[in-house]
Amino acid sequence: MIGLFVNLTMKSQTYEFFQTRNYHNQLRLNTKTGEVYQVQDDGGSWIVNDAFTPESTTPYRYWLYPTQNMWTFILVDMFTGKLWQTQYSIKGDNRFSVPINEETLSYTERAKFEIKPMISMYQYYLINRDTGEMWKFQWSTKSKNGYRWIKKIN
Repeated sequence: MIGLFVNLTMKSQTYEFFQTRNYHNQLRLNTKTGEVYQVQDDGGSWIVNDAFTPESTTPYRYWLYPTQNMWTFILVDMFTGKLWQTQYSIKGDNRFSVPINEETLSYTERAKFEIKPMISMYQYYLINRDTGEMWKFQWSTKSKNGYRWIKKIN
């Protein structure tokens, strides 16, 4: 009986729902793999981001942070420090996830990164809670890569 309870508890930790500011839509994140679906209250469901680590068994590796832009979230790999700008849309042509940082900043198997907003709605700090290392990064609604960047600040 205890084994069944533990098993059910672990499975319930795989998915998290994030309410968007469009009350008809939520984002469903697989916290083990990074897969993101847009789920609409009429039953519609669309992939926004494919799984990055399909074989992962550790929950809460990935997390979504809302931005001040109602359509944009930041997806964080809490183990490696990798970042993606993840955007949902009520029109199919604007759902995507693009990298902000493709560089692995840590190789451990536990969550150690978090982000904190700066004054600009486009800029955030990425913080390694173990070492205190910090990076400043920016996401953008512009299509050119030069508008998305990350740089170490200490």
